[in-house]
Amino acid sequence: SVVDHTNTMMWIGNMTNCALNLCGQGQLLKHGKCMSKKIHGSFLNRKKWPCTLLLFQQTAVLCKIVDDEQLNHPGLEYFKHVRLQQNEGELSEYGHYQKEEVIMKLECEDEDEKEEWIRTIKDEIDKLQIMAFSLSYQL
Repeated sequence: SVVDHTNTMMWIGNMTNCALNLCGQGQLLKHGKCMSKKIHGSFLNRKKWPCTLLLFQQTAVLCKIVDDEQLNHPGLEYFKHVRLQQNEGELSEYGHYQKEEVIMKLECEDEDEKEEWIRTIKDEIDKLQIMAFSLSYQL
């Protein structure tokens, strides 16, 4: 509903240290909690922390959860982002977004949730690539 969307956008707008203008990232398509893993380091010493992944039409934004007192809308701090429209990399079947090296490693609650995220992100990348091809063909 409109009220839920407005509340969600107000919550996201309160994110601290955000390096992006969130209004310029397109429509918010999906958001959800996940665990972020350190990219480097030994397998046994991989630290994880709770995060929220925000998928906009143009950008995937990963935020650390810094205050989880409010279950549905915890406090968020910007961590990193990947611009989908620049075709900076690809999403592997393991859910890792990478270019030459892994940019983000995320762990979802279960396999179904991971597959849904991968499908949604790949669909959005495909739409952006089709639009870019269409625009370049018209020029």
